[in-house]
Amino acid sequence: MAAENVGQVDLSGISYFLPLLSFLLVFVVIFAILQKTKIFENKWLQLFISFLFSTIFVSFVGARDYVINVIPWFAVMVVCLFLILFLISFVGKPLEGWNKGIGIMFVVALILVFLISALFVFSSFIGPYLPGGDRTNVNPDIVNFVGWAYSSRVAGGFFLLIISALVSWVLVKMK
Repeated sequence: MAAENVGQVDLSGISYFLPLLSFLLVFVVIFAILQKTKIFENKWLQLFISFLFSTIFVSFVGARDYVINVIPWFAVMVVCLFLILFLISFVGKPLEGWNKGIGIMFVVALILVFLISALFVFSSFIGPYLPGGDRTNVNPDIVNFVGWAYSSRVAGGFFLLIISALVSWVLVKMK
């Protein structure tokens, strides 16, 4: 027996059970959500819908890839939320101070820290897709989408959405 294999465990065999485990996980999660929300009172219907969703999840590669891509970002968001709540817990009585200037500045500073950190970490991934970036070895579909997102029509729509939100907020505050 070679000395380099001591203490190593080969878990490659678990890959055969991953579709079954993902089926069971999705089935249990969907069933628990249906049980908790009471959308359908009939337990048989809840089981059937859970079975249907988990079968679709295991059958379609796109759904699995989507979940595989979303889960790490969800974990990052949970960690960020935990850190924000942890920092806020030191301030004390956070709900009373949010409408004051120092509370708003604190939240804005936290958002800026997270955005700047994300830009530094992911700049090599998103840089080629931004206007003026090096477009060699990039996905043309994403380039087309980014070009559409930076178009004047989308920017105008976004600008109108912001103005309508501000006008709505002002009208509600005037009452």
